[in-house]
Amino acid sequence: MPTNQSSVPTVLCLGEVLIDFIADAPGSLTTVLGFRKCPGGAPANVAVGVARLGVPCGFIGKVGDDQFGRFLTETLQSNGVNTQSLISTSEAPTAIAFVALSATGKPDFSFYRETCADLLLSQKELPKDWLKQTQLLHIGSVSLTREPSRQATKRAAELVSKAGAIVTFDPNLRIDLWNGGIKECRQEVLSILPFADFFLPSIEELLLLTETQNLKKGIRKVLEMGPRVICVKMGSDGVLVVKASSNGAFEEYKQAAFPVEVTDTTGAGDAFNAGLITGIVEGLPLKKAVKQGNAVAALVITRKGAMTALPTRPQLEKFLDTF
Repeated sequence: MPTNQSSVPTVLCLGEVLIDFIADAPGSLTTVLGFRKCPGGAPANVAVGVARLGVPCGFIGKVGDDQFGRFLTETLQSNGVNTQSLISTSEAPTAIAFVALSATGKPDFSFYRETCADLLLSQKELPKDWLKQTQLLHIGSVSLTREPSRQATKRAAELVSKAGAIVTFDPNLRIDLWNGGIKECRQEVLSILPFADFFLPSIEELLLLTETQNLKKGIRKVLEMGPRVICVKMGSDGVLVVKASSNGAFEEYKQAAFPVEVTDTTGAGDAFNAGLITGIVEGLPLKKAVKQGNAVAALVITRKGAMTALPTRPQLEKFLDTF
């Protein structure tokens, strides 16, 4: 799938791209024996999802100057993602993660990224012209776990926000990656919210970040920090959407999940993000964009893998035609 490497992409995704070694059979990481190499990393999954749906998308990040890094760069390019701002470095290796799946398809992760290439992305390496001209930037919290990628992520969000474009933020929490634990994680994630237009957490992430067991209180707390829309991912219960209005009121509704047979839930949230983001930049009404996000997620969880399971536009349209 060719892409124009010189033009400014409609959507930019910034953060980690890595190798997921996914277990061949259900079980725990202590019992499984075989693994299959798959491209992964939440922002990279979203980038591929957006590109496969036909929207120009670019990726901002770093990989190691190694075989895994070259494989990931080629994978993004083959899926139509603009890799002009994906930097190769000899300073650190490409990150990897091992993923085991339970009998119900729920993933268990073990990350090997204490010193890895994507965390070395610096502010000076950001494509500022892209960030000032794109329509939407998507980020997560893994790039906030260490410097210099932490400040690079914040600066990118700031540049896009100041340019009047859209910032979408999926916390994608991995608490074990934070040296300071949940306290540091909460502080850094919440510091991004003033720049975020769409906040895309799971229900567990929202409650953890806002230090409450009351969903409505957590939502209100987040909306007071800056985002105008929250999409709370609730698995088989669908997505709860809450939109803030100019008069201080809130519009709330739930978009049901599509009934499909689950094989692997790895990357379901990223798939939702890709469908939603595509709808946003194409000007769909919010409800239709959210429904599209749910449809992309539904298609992904029927297959193994995250990036490799993402649908094309014809596949998405065929699926939606059946409902």
